Amino acid sequence: MSFKTADSGLQRRSGLVWVTIAGLAAALLAGCGSSPASSPTAQPATPKSLLTAKACPTATLSNVKHPVNIDFWESMSNANANGQTLTSLTNQFNSSQNQVHVTLVEQGGYDVTWQKYQAGLTNGQLPVVAQLQDINLQAAIDTQSFLPVQACINASSYSTADYVQRILSYWKVSGIQWAMPFAVSNPVLYYNTIAFQKAGLNPNTPPATLPQMIQDAKKLKAAGYQTDLKLDNWHLETWLATANQPFVNNGNGRTGRATKAVFNTPIGLKIYTELDQLVRSGLAVTNPSTGPDDYDNLLGVGDGKYGMTIDTSAALGTIEQLLASGKYPGVKLGVGPFPALSSSISGGVEPGGSALYISAKSTPIQRAAAWKYITYLDNTQSQATWAAGTGYIPVRLSSTKTQTIVNLWKKSPGFEVAYRQLLSGVNTPATSGAVIGDYVAVRAAELSAEESMYVDGVSPKNALGAAEKNINALLSSYNQRVG
Repeated sequence: MSFKTADSGLQRRSGLVWVTIAGLAAALLAGCGSSPASSPTAQPATPKSLLTAKACPTATLSNVKHPVNIDFWESMSNANANGQTLTSLTNQFNSSQNQVHVTLVEQGGYDVTWQKYQAGLTNGQLPVVAQLQDINLQAAIDTQSFLPVQACINASSYSTADYVQRILSYWKVSGIQWAMPFAVSNPVLYYNTIAFQKAGLNPNTPPATLPQMIQDAKKLKAAGYQTDLKLDNWHLETWLATANQPFVNNGNGRTGRATKAVFNTPIGLKIYTELDQLVRSGLAVTNPSTGPDDYDNLLGVGDGKYGMTIDTSAALGTIEQLLASGKYPGVKLGVGPFPALSSSISGGVEPGGSALYISAKSTPIQRAAAWKYITYLDNTQSQATWAAGTGYIPVRLSSTKTQTIVNLWKKSPGFEVAYRQLLSGVNTPATSGAVIGDYVAVRAAELSAEESMYVDGVSPKNALGAAEKNINALLSSYNQRVG
């Protein structure tokens, strides 16, 4: 049985396994050149004209005589629940009013959407609304082709008080809201409660920290279960965030353009050291984060081979459906928060996923129409319906009070975990997530450093230093290209 979704929190893969998640590669920008001596540090200036009511004249929709037609380049797939739920919500929107009509244009994944949008900057083929993954934020700003949704917020006096603030803040840079969050997820711990019981562990108290995870992995191994640590490229960033430590400078890229990595610290070294201990001691095995083996970790949990693993919360809906089929009798699923670096440091888990952008190349009335549609997708009941239909997190506080979510969480408490951990801890630039231009290359450098410890025996200190050096060069090269 296969499953495909588009999730950005965990970099994002496809393959036919116990659970298959596709369509989440990031777009590659131009190739890196030599590193210049200095790089721009300021974010592109946003013209004041793009933040006025004229840029997003929401009030004028009441005067239209015919529906305003807009295209939405979406990154889901109608082959799975994500695309089907989005289609249902859009059909409901179209039939609920006569001012706006939305045409969904399925692109087949985040990477395709972003690549086609970049091509559209040259050939003129652009949508009014685009769904882009989290790591495209800086590059999207740098195209200078998007209308900050802040203009629509200002024009309509739209309140954002009901949003989960850490989710909203991911797409806010230098005080400007660039896009509205829509399909949001984050990493959680999946574990087999049966394996925990056999290992003498309390299935109701999964490991809350990385050191506790290592200790539990020892007991699981003694009971015949291994732990799986997917070779994903977000590890360093997420564990830094739990310690409230930024990944790059200038407010994690939020107060100015990121120009330097700032993770080569005692905390960064602690992360690499403990991950290295987990893998090289034989307590955990690894599997690729791309290709046909990208979900071997969840396949192994389903087969009863692995006692625990970490993966995206967006997979939970399909995992529970498969378990309910009775094909995996040796597994009773547990879901726990992402294990923080330490219980003594209060940081938070970063949000991931995608947001909705409005093209500045569209007409003012089209922007107003786009805003009406976006706010419909983000309203209280729509977000409840979206979360229940897909496994993503509702971005609104009020959505959790709807009967839709109350019933979901009562039946399947695991769905609540990812939402609650975005409410816990502090909301800072570190926990909001980094804003970086060539994020794909940066994360490739992260992953390469991590793998060098496991495979080549490179010390955590040297691996961390190599990651810092390579990422600094990538940041400098990108900034020089766009600056």
